[in-house]
Amino acid sequence: MTEEKRVRPSVLIPNAFTTASMLFGFYSIQQSFHGNFIHATWALLIAAILDSLDGRIARMVKGTSEFGEEYDSLADLVSFGIAPAILAVRWGLEKHFGELGWAIGFIYVACTAIRLARFNVLIGDAESKSYFKGMPSPTAAGIPVVSVMVYNRYVSPTALEYHTVAIIYLVAVGIAGVLMVSPIRFRTFKDIHFTKYGLHWPLLGVVAIITCLFLWPQATLFGGLFAYLGWAFLEELLILRPQEKELRAKRREARRKMKEARRAKKQAEREARMRVVEGKREDQNG
Repeated sequence: MTEEKRVRPSVLIPNAFTTASMLFGFYSIQQSFHGNFIHATWALLIAAILDSLDGRIARMVKGTSEFGEEYDSLADLVSFGIAPAILAVRWGLEKHFGELGWAIGFIYVACTAIRLARFNVLIGDAESKSYFKGMPSPTAAGIPVVSVMVYNRYVSPTALEYHTVAIIYLVAVGIAGVLMVSPIRFRTFKDIHFTKYGLHWPLLGVVAIITCLFLWPQATLFGGLFAYLGWAFLEELLILRPQEKELRAKRREARRKMKEARRAKKQAEREARMRVVEGKREDQNG
């Protein structure tokens, strides 16, 4: 057996986490069809946690591979594309909007597939280490999923009952799909050194987050999701786009100076040739 065909044991570990994430996504689909929406939402939350771990574990054990990247995308399509869409449709979109609800669910799935395909194409791009181009699919799934969790916790444990809320939910699911294929950049946090000023502050932050999740899990997830969304919009509008505008202005200025330099060089060469011709004429006349 050649070295290329030999499967390293370390590759199996992150792929096992990916498989477990897909399993919980499939379980969520089953629970949605049976009307157990609370179980369906928590299954997708577990799937998101497992999905966040598989890449990190792959890098820790040096088990990254092209197969793992493609497998992870297919698993994400199940857990964060199909499963949230079915949850949204079964929870209320089908009841209140019929075929329109199914259409929005399919658009969400299609946007997830496009987002994952674009992510695979951009792997290795310099900017991809700091930002996701388009909302990452696990976070986008949080919009339909966490909304159900909040409603079931603070309003009613049953399916969606109020038509006004259903309209807002329909729009939110559609927006989640659009955000995945949008050019808006979302932080990966891979380039941020949380321990730059010591370990105690990041540790205190982790303790605070865990405490909030334990006491108010639905509200904490809802607040964290929209804080992440708000930060992405503010950073895009106030930081990244002005920086790009300034960079484009500098590039235009550099190109203008190069054109002027070439034009000046050609003019100097033309004048030099004219002086040579005039010198020859003077010699002939003399």
